[in-house]
Amino acid sequence: MAANAWRAEWNEVPTPAYLVYEELLEKNLKVLAEIAEDTGATILLAQKCFSMYHYYPLIGRYLAGTTASGIYEARLSQEEMGKENHVFKPAYEDEEIEQLASICDHIIFNSFSQWERFG
Repeated sequence: MAANAWRAEWNEVPTPAYLVYEELLEKNLKVLAEIAEDTGATILLAQKCFSMYHYYPLIGRYLAGTTASGIYEARLSQEEMGKENHVFKPAYEDEEIEQLASICDHIIFNSFSQWERFG
């Protein structure tokens, strides 16, 4: 179905509502996959920008994985996409580092003191 072919009785749609044209999403994902293949770049989904985890299986077919800003996003990525999992947070808690280390492929530290403390 073409992106503009769908019509609705807008007064029946609960709000807020988010519409995703899956065909267009996949078209853009194919472009990103081609860029990654041509350049050798690793392209990740920034979950802060798009956390509709219903689409993570589709996105995972084209991208290398995700970026997370903490334990909850990292777990979401692991559970729903299961690919590369990168995390950055300005200040990590002692109790979350072990769990992050067990589910993330890359942990980015904000300072050398964090790296010395947790690395």
